[in-house]
Amino acid sequence: MNTRFDTPDIILYNGTVFTADETDSICEALAVCGNEILATGDSSEILGLAAPWTKLIDLKGRSAMPGINDCHSHLWQAGQTFLGVVLFGIDSFSMLKEKLAEKAAVTPKGKWITGCSYIESQFRENRSFTKKELDEAAPDHPVVFDRVFGSCVANSMALRLAGITKDTPDPEKGEIVRDPSTGEPNGILHGNAMMLVRNAMDIASGMAGDGAGDPSPEEFEKLIRVAMPVYNSYGITSTTEAGGSRNLARAYHKLYEQGDLTVRMDLMPTWYGFNFVPDEEQLAHVIGDYDFAAGYGNEWIRYTGLKMAIDYGLTSKTALKSWAYVGDDGPREVPLRLDLDKLDGYIKTAHDAGWDIGIHVMGDIALERAVEAMYKAWKANPREHRHNIIHAYFPTEKALAMMEEMGIMAIVQGSFIYGEGDGYPDLLPPDKIEGYSPIRTYMDHNVRCGLSTDMPCGALNPFWNMYSAVTRKAMRGTCLGTAECVTVKEAVRMMTYNGAYLSREQEIKGSLEPGKRADIAILDRSLDGIDPEDIRNIQVDMTILDGKIIYSRG
Repeated sequence: MNTRFDTPDIILYNGTVFTADETDSICEALAVCGNEILATGDSSEILGLAAPWTKLIDLKGRSAMPGINDCHSHLWQAGQTFLGVVLFGIDSFSMLKEKLAEKAAVTPKGKWITGCSYIESQFRENRSFTKKELDEAAPDHPVVFDRVFGSCVANSMALRLAGITKDTPDPEKGEIVRDPSTGEPNGILHGNAMMLVRNAMDIASGMAGDGAGDPSPEEFEKLIRVAMPVYNSYGITSTTEAGGSRNLARAYHKLYEQGDLTVRMDLMPTWYGFNFVPDEEQLAHVIGDYDFAAGYGNEWIRYTGLKMAIDYGLTSKTALKSWAYVGDDGPREVPLRLDLDKLDGYIKTAHDAGWDIGIHVMGDIALERAVEAMYKAWKANPREHRHNIIHAYFPTEKALAMMEEMGIMAIVQGSFIYGEGDGYPDLLPPDKIEGYSPIRTYMDHNVRCGLSTDMPCGALNPFWNMYSAVTRKAMRGTCLGTAECVTVKEAVRMMTYNGAYLSREQEIKGSLEPGKRADIAILDRSLDGIDPEDIRNIQVDMTILDGKIIYSRG
């Protein structure tokens, strides 16, 4: 038995407790005292610590694991998602229309209805819906549903409110898709054409932001309050808010000061690739806003690094890569989100100032270029860091070697395999399907991986995420090859301890060990020996945060 000398407030026993400790050990029971893990061990040993007031929870063979750390998500945008139609898991246009009609029935006529993160391959029809399907389900509401990246579909009322007609020209870097026979907009909007609808939505909502499309702290707070209970219902007790503004930070600080945070927050201010201010102002903008570096904060709210981006998306065919999509003759010329010629300087400036850096990359060229810039900065100033590559789909051998030597993390998403993978055979060459998001390869090169959802770009369900990391299967059964599969224990570690390592908090959370924070997810079944096909059916029965039960499924 591994214990400290106090009296427990809560004991979990008669289960399979995945500790995510140094050896990924499994035990039967654990005890909680205050906000810390008191002891782990056999049920008889732990029950022997009980006092008359100790709350005893019989796991009845179920598993407990460390509270899940979704180390790359967008919690406030998740709040927006949950206020609309949740499109994850919808597999046909008929189901889409059913869900939209249900939402319309409880929404005042004329009020906007939103949804996000669909992709064509999730539907049996294997194409995008248009305004026709949205009109059939909600003719009296303006509706806009966002694709995973770079596109949306608006219904007729939304198009009308946005002033989009047959005669509206395509905006620069945007496209209004039209019916080839009539020239009328069919509802699909690409790129900057989406902003025409966004502007109409902002006017309708009276968004009181900073004049640059950023919600006010009060508006952010409302969305955060919507999202946190949903995160808790999935056993999520920590997350990284991947990108954010001053107003968003103010909202989180206010919630912390009020004692209302139910998710431990690691914040990443947005930097190059997101903020379009002159280069010489860029670092001063961040330092002036925050006046500290990575690691600042406490166990409830802290700052973990700067969020950057080089390219755009894989399924939108805007990844910076060296190979061709299925049906293309060669690599595409794609728009970039920053000046690659200045990347080395950006990274060096941030690295030398003490900031960690997380860079969104999709293609192999973007990934190798990001790693090279980090490596150069580190060689010149070999300080401790938590630099990381976000998404990290297609590493080159050169990049893998540098990542291993330097200790760069890969922040990966099984959720994208689950939600997008059924469409990959029509998009990616066979070798790229097999090599997509190669978690096993990363692990073989001693590259630490964090397994995240990227909600709302991917579904929040952490067990869909785990399922696809373990099986490499998508929602409708497409398998991306088994060479990159991981074990359940490995997935648990990537969903818990490794996220804590990313934020330099591995000494206080991320595993169930005496002295660490009592952040625990209790599942509805055992993970030990589970049929991999059953992983995606897991539900969370209870979530404990800081030693307190904050969610119970009943």
